[in-house]
Amino acid sequence: MLDQLSRRDMIKSVASTGVAGVLAGCAGMGGGGSVKVSSKQFTEQELLGYMALESLKANTDLTVKDEIGLGGTTTNFKALKEGQVDVYWEYTGTAWSTLPPSHDKVITDPKKLYNKLDENWDDQQGLEYLKRAPFNNTYVLTANPDWVKKTGVETISDLAKYINDGNTDFTVVMNAEFQSRQDGWPGLAKHYGFAGVRKKLNVKNIGSGLTYQVVGEGEAAVGMGFNTNPKIPKFNLKVLKDDQGFFPVYNPAPIVNQKALDNHPAMKSALNKIGPNLTTDKIRKLNQKVSLEGKDANKVAKQFLKDAGVI
Repeated sequence: MLDQLSRRDMIKSVASTGVAGVLAGCAGMGGGGSVKVSSKQFTEQELLGYMALESLKANTDLTVKDEIGLGGTTTNFKALKEGQVDVYWEYTGTAWSTLPPSHDKVITDPKKLYNKLDENWDDQQGLEYLKRAPFNNTYVLTANPDWVKKTGVETISDLAKYINDGNTDFTVVMNAEFQSRQDGWPGLAKHYGFAGVRKKLNVKNIGSGLTYQVVGEGEAAVGMGFNTNPKIPKFNLKVLKDDQGFFPVYNPAPIVNQKALDNHPAMKSALNKIGPNLTTDKIRKLNQKVSLEGKDANKVAKQFLKDAGVI
């Protein structure tokens, strides 16, 4: 693999032979170069990662390397910034409220939020945000239906009142990232007014994919979840209404390292073909095929791209 410094050095070294233009042209087409695609470690992100990987393979001359499932938000973002990977999908709500420079103000309009990020991303980060998908994988709080019937808690405001009234003897499950993120548990508790007593709750860290089953089987009363996860209906979970509008919009879009994009402009078109095809209904069905039916994420992603005419 030629890194960006060696590519520049190579172009300089051959300039006198008159083939620098040829090399530059190849770089523009993606020929002779390689890029790395990463993702976070849950089904939907793996699907998005493989969509990016397969579209780049089919629509450019690049060698595409698989770093799918690299880690959480921080790991992927750091790797992208440092040039260890070249693209991963990030959600608009996460980028706005968690990635530097983070913002406290919540923007609930999907287009406005995306435009705000897109306007400032290049200058602030040296990265480029490409076309977003229309589906919204916002965080949700799910609850066991029997617990909801017993307590009458149907909204997050109801939950806050229930907790503030001294009812803290129940279990809440979430992953470690949600427990620490300001657009997750700490911010939610502050927004709904139970920050002072949230530490009295029995909070357990488990994997994101397990929260639905644990809540559904009654081992916990409440758990974090994602709006597009097919396990919500599978386990008959109740989604507590975010009646005070805390959670931001989470539309995913590819973030690309600007230097990689400058070296391989063909990446942009290949990646921009994907997002507009991904509605909430479609991503739920794709998630179901992988997480519930046990199908291979790469194969499911590739077939979706074929059906959508992307590859």
